[in-house]
Amino acid sequence: MYRVALPVLALWLSACTTAPKAPMQLPMSQTNHCAVPVGVHVKQRALTISLGQKPTAGYGIDVVAQEGNDESLTLTFRERSPAPGMVVAQVMTSPCLEVMLPPNWQQVTVLRAGTQQRWQFSANDQVKRLGQ
Repeated sequence: MYRVALPVLALWLSACTTAPKAPMQLPMSQTNHCAVPVGVHVKQRALTISLGQKPTAGYGIDVVAQEGNDESLTLTFRERSPAPGMVVAQVMTSPCLEVMLPPNWQQVTVLRAGTQQRWQFSANDQVKRLGQ
């Protein structure tokens, strides 16, 4: 018969396990009345993705992925369109998404899912546009 001291076993197990790092969640907000020109822009710590004028309220921006750390980030987004046959308000909108970057960000890359569009920004030179 074997005897195991439970406090020793618990201490040994806790030393062998590690908790996974929580996924990055940058603060963000969406609006349907954006005054920023179409495209992806960074000003100070605010990253803005603007779709421009749309004919209905069914358009928006979905963040597909956020990766990286406080200094180097990658954000992937896709444009959301109304589903065929969906009833939506017929009103002119200008959907955009604003993402607050961490205070010590150095580089952020923005990718448009399903396309080759890519924007790269650095804290030093603010914008380098790659691909279209």
